[in-house]
Amino acid sequence: MVKKSRVLNNINLSISKNDIFGLVGITGSGKSTILRLMNGFIEPDCGSIKLMGKKLDYKTKYDLVKHTSMIFQNFNLLNNLNVIDNVILPTKLRKGIKKENIKKAKELLSFVGLTNFENANIRTLSGGQKQRVAIARSLITNPKIIFCDEPTSALDEKMSYDVLKLLKDINDEFETTIVLVSHDISVIKALCNRVAIIEDGSIADVITLKTNNLTPVSYKEALLHDE
Repeated sequence: MVKKSRVLNNINLSISKNDIFGLVGITGSGKSTILRLMNGFIEPDCGSIKLMGKKLDYKTKYDLVKHTSMIFQNFNLLNNLNVIDNVILPTKLRKGIKKENIKKAKELLSFVGLTNFENANIRTLSGGQKQRVAIARSLITNPKIIFCDEPTSALDEKMSYDVLKLLKDINDEFETTIVLVSHDISVIKALCNRVAIIEDGSIADVITLKTNNLTPVSYKEALLHDE
């Protein structure tokens, strides 16, 4: 008989609209599990989750989750599709490809700095470019919330800064709420306005941060810069 263990304990969080909210903790602390509960990937054994003010359960899951998007650590792109086909994939799965979706995909590729990359093969892209494609894909359905699971951990310092700046631009321009998981305190410091510190499956503290403006020329300066 397999003995069950409790992964999370007494989690109680409130995230406001247009927040960039961080979940930070060491590997195995439970932060990614919290994220998966928030986006409906898994269900809690007890308690309840509200998404955009409505209870998230098996009855409401589809209607609520369709207003969210996910950005993964390892991009989750399909190598057998080119860039623009990866971007429009969520619309194809939900309601079929339309001309306006293709137009919007091109606009989003321009927004993330990948103009003229629409027909490129995914295998030819750098890690930073792949994450930009993933970010464009996350925006194609006009999400109200974007969940990010270690979005910069597979990238080098310069590419990490570029992706963080892009996420901040999304929050500013589209007023999209962003929930970001990271084990890297510097990433949280650079981007988030509020952060929950997760230790051993519990919330050790919730802190309000002074966010950096992410405008210095170097990534190091961005992390050290105080407003």
